[in-house]
Amino acid sequence: MIYLKATPEQLARRLRHDTKRPLLQVADPLARLQALYAERDPLYREVAHYTVETRAQSVALLASRVMAQLELAGCMPGR
Repeated sequence: MIYLKATPEQLARRLRHDTKRPLLQVADPLARLQALYAERDPLYREVAHYTVETRAQSVALLASRVMAQLELAGCMPGR
């Protein structure tokens, strides 16, 4: 399992126009994301084999980092 870790603030920016997430249809979506992060982050870290900080990376760069991590772990052949 790979934990694609993003801060609540990063998620709030990414999801600010998303109306299809019921948990975020509240007066203060950032506060809700912060609460969910506080609750879920320890669980995700506990079960993740690898954690990748998403930051403001492109999808292509993030995918490349995940593939490199899997290659280093011997989970897939090198390129």
